[in-house]
Amino acid sequence: MNPSEELLVYVIADYGDLHDLAFAEVMQRIYAELGDTKATVETFAVPAFDTYATGFALAQTAMNSKLGKKHKFFVNTAPRKDDLTPRVKNSGEGFVYAKLHNDVEICAVNSGYSLAFVRDAALELKHIQCDTAGSQFRSRDIFPAAFARVIKGDHSILGRDAREDVPDFPHDVVCYTDGYGNMKCSIDPARLNGVKNKHLILDVNGRQQVARAADGIFGVADGEFCISQGSSGWTMPDGKPVKFTEIVKRGGNAAKTFGKPPGGIAVNWRQVD
Repeated sequence: MNPSEELLVYVIADYGDLHDLAFAEVMQRIYAELGDTKATVETFAVPAFDTYATGFALAQTAMNSKLGKKHKFFVNTAPRKDDLTPRVKNSGEGFVYAKLHNDVEICAVNSGYSLAFVRDAALELKHIQCDTAGSQFRSRDIFPAAFARVIKGDHSILGRDAREDVPDFPHDVVCYTDGYGNMKCSIDPARLNGVKNKHLILDVNGRQQVARAADGIFGVADGEFCISQGSSGWTMPDGKPVKFTEIVKRGGNAAKTFGKPPGGIAVNWRQVD
């Protein structure tokens, strides 16, 4: 790392509102650990315990980044779901390092699907040898020190390969809901080609709604629902595009209609008879 280059550090975490005290404490600790390293730390909030939203947000911003080595990610959504028995010393999921094909570097808690979306684009994916217990607030008290060491170029704390410990890319589920209530789903838009311009019954989160399979999210009249290829996605190192389908209520909030489903909820549909 060139010490004269200023880094952009994205903190993606499920602490709640961006004005939550947790974000302030973690940013403060990261700046302290970085020391003289020039960096700007910015924060991005995802819903509590939602590793699908975490993984999607990470991939959307990291895979599409043009900043290369100047772009670093500190990712913490740690629901501690890897072991549902009582914890000893607040132990939890481990910390993992990833380097992508575009030279972006990531240090993330390996929880659920947090790394699933970037796994196959990672040139390196290794466990970070640091404590995983000893604090309720590991992303403030433990992980920033390890993060700073790694992004400063000290890879001596990188351990065994982590690829087999990261799950496959999740398909046909809600991944992320934006501020308009548009639901970004891991459905290949090509699967809609055979029903284009037809009406479908969408079944999500135990609720059903008729929507039109349109050419774009504005391909229906105001107030109507549509399912279409959306604006999100990225290109894999081999040139393969990854695209997402969106469920939208034009001029309204689709997620509200479906009960604001969290990440991981399955999306099913059938054609209207």
